[in-house]
Amino acid sequence: MQTPAEVVANVLEFPESDRTWIVSKILGSMEKQAEISPAWRKEIAERVAAYEAGETENVSSEEVHRDIQKILSS
Repeated sequence: MQTPAEVVANVLEFPESDRTWIVSKILGSMEKQAEISPAWRKEIAERVAAYEAGETENVSSEEVHRDIQKILSS
């Protein structure tokens, strides 16, 4: 079995979109979900379901930042 540090090291090698999905799964498993409003819970569940169904286009943060820079530079 891997140590938590080994798991994190392995996960950090994944593309950002996969890491985002993993984080959402981990946060979704936390007990403090009661602090999340029902509206946000619904939104999160819909986004995760869309991701898992392959209905969303994943864009890396690098691409988003590059696009923002293009917009700001023009």
